Amino acid sequence: MQQNLKTIAGGNWGISQIHRWTLYKTVIERMLAHGSSAWCLNPTFRMKRKLSSIQRPFLLHISGAYRTTPTAALQAILGIPPLHMQLQFEARFTSIFRLRIPLPPFITDTHPHDLEMKATGWSTHPSEHLKPNQISFEDGEAYIARKDIINIFTDGSKTEHGVGAAFCVLTNDIWAYQWSAKLNDNNTVFQAELTALHEAVIYASNLPNHNT
Repeated sequence: MQQNLKTIAGGNWGISQIHRWTLYKTVIERMLAHGSSAWCLNPTFRMKRKLSSIQRPFLLHISGAYRTTPTAALQAILGIPPLHMQLQFEARFTSIFRLRIPLPPFITDTHPHDLEMKATGWSTHPSEHLKPNQISFEDGEAYIARKDIINIFTDGSKTEHGVGAAFCVLTNDIWAYQWSAKLNDNNTVFQAELTALHEAVIYASNLPNHNT
């Protein structure tokens, strides 16, 4: 692996440093971390030295520094932790969080039951537990002509001219209030729709006790 990296990355030629760094973190380090939960839970001093000697050539090729540069300096400059610390962290995390295996007290006092399990999905859908005043599935068109109803209409759109969100308030067939805003061009139409709904809810929550 070291020679392969050397052939595509020289001191002043080849792929950029950020690409070398990415290759190391996503490919080389992943290969070195294989099975670390079985052999790197509590590395010995000899293992630490061995892992450091394995990591050092890669750090030199990534940074393009002189061979006399200390390993600790290379790790600090590149933002890459010592290999034994990275593998030790991943080994303990895998054992406790994923495998749910308790570790000896001299390694860590954290137990698997102390960690919250990651949610894998909804046990029940939120739509099955709606409050009576939370949302209505009735067609609101029949209420537009009523005088005691405040109607709020929202919209969000995205075109080649930009992204926008707006809402307006209709009371007694009169446009009582309107709000609009231009969003960043990177925003999606879904974000625009949510922005309009969010602003409309804020407006409605500040109204007196009316039917909306």
